[in-house]
Amino acid sequence: MKSHSVLNRFQQRDGAMLPFIAVVIVILFITAAFAIDVARIHVTRSELRTATDAAAKAGIEALGREQSTAAGVEAALAVARENIVAGRGMLLDPDQIVFGTSGQSPDGSFFFNEGGTPLNSVRVVGEKTAGSPAGPARLFFAPIFGLSDFEPVQVATATRIDRDIALVLDVSGSMSLNGRFEALANALDVFLSELDATPQRENLSLTVYSTEDRKVQDLTNNLNDIRDAFANESPGGFTAIGQGLETGLDSILNDPNARPFALKSIILMTDGNQNTGISPELIAPSAQEAGVVVHTITFSEGANEALMAQVADIGEGIHLHADNDQELIEAFETIAKQLQVLLIE
Repeated sequence: MKSHSVLNRFQQRDGAMLPFIAVVIVILFITAAFAIDVARIHVTRSELRTATDAAAKAGIEALGREQSTAAGVEAALAVARENIVAGRGMLLDPDQIVFGTSGQSPDGSFFFNEGGTPLNSVRVVGEKTAGSPAGPARLFFAPIFGLSDFEPVQVATATRIDRDIALVLDVSGSMSLNGRFEALANALDVFLSELDATPQRENLSLTVYSTEDRKVQDLTNNLNDIRDAFANESPGGFTAIGQGLETGLDSILNDPNARPFALKSIILMTDGNQNTGISPELIAPSAQEAGVVVHTITFSEGANEALMAQVADIGEGIHLHADNDQELIEAFETIAKQLQVLLIE
């Protein structure tokens, strides 16, 4: 009788465990389903970020290369389609591709303004939502609990600062003194080498001035053309800084190879004083009004630093002074490093 009683108690315990086991199984199923859908959410967001970044980069590359917003849109749409998000190529609407202007604020933060001049940025809004061409991202098990999908959104902004740069260099008679002309040739070579190392594309023109000014090279992306053009120059004559600046400004704005979406800069260098023709501070406001930044470099003790600093201030650029050959190289290097590519957001 005693053994029979023990057996009954064990059977009763087994029966009591069955509901508990059933509850545990349900909980484990819910946990597994939740884990799978959470993993899908993370993977989809990562895929959407990759697709959006790639589309923005493709759009800005095409904008810079073709100087066409239509080309930028086409490239962004095509690259997005090549990226798989939630099991299918990412679809974008052209309205999700926005062109604008980006820059850096004094506090170091970056900004993006839709539209503006020049266009140097592409913002792509990647959406997997019910109202987007891509549609929402479907979940596997969440529909059991009344949640069928989720709608992630990612934003990527790519900025590429292509620049058209006018070099305006002094070849007046004083440049023949103390090896100054050779020092300028060396500094120019270092400057061009710095630009060669940047990821963006710079187009450069070359204007030289003495008593008269001459544009000796149209805007070109072949920097050896600039080297070759300057190699044919020699110093002599007076110092018509203003005339050189005026011609450099014209080459930036009206050169046959000028690009509408490129930032415009002038680098104006002299070793002396304005002593013939119009003075450069009278030309600088025209550059400022046209959105052309003017950087200035003075070389040697005899250069008019105050005047050239004034020109740079009006032109919203920087002014650097060099007393010797090495400092001249460093001045050109410093300005080259100001010409940066920005990637934001």
